[in-house]
Amino acid sequence: MSRDRSRVRAALAGAILMAGCVPPPATSEPQAGVLAVDQVAGLWSLRAVDGPARCDLALASLVIDGVRPVLAERCGVPAAVSARSWRAMADGFELLATDGAVLLAFRRTGEDAFRTADGRYVLSRLPLS
Repeated sequence: MSRDRSRVRAALAGAILMAGCVPPPATSEPQAGVLAVDQVAGLWSLRAVDGPARCDLALASLVIDGVRPVLAERCGVPAAVSARSWRAMADGFELLATDGAVLLAFRRTGEDAFRTADGRYVLSRLPLS
């Protein structure tokens, strides 16, 4: 099973890297005034501000079936485990459940850095190795 997850992660990482410079918007995304997809897509480390909860997230730049997929690995954050897609917003992005409900909303705090709207979690880009 670990080998299958590694393959999925590698495929998703490859899709992120090979996507065009300006991928089309997902049907779930607002069409104007949102962050560029390349500012959000990629590999990220999510961690709780005041606890041990941690998660690795892969946010795809490609639109598949009208959404941008999310893959959570080694994840101790229940909302992130439940995420199936993401959408860009004006000042950040949202992780979405299968039904489109917002699980976590992130606001940009700096270059390659986001924080959840409630301040409980921070997100930083993982290096490509």
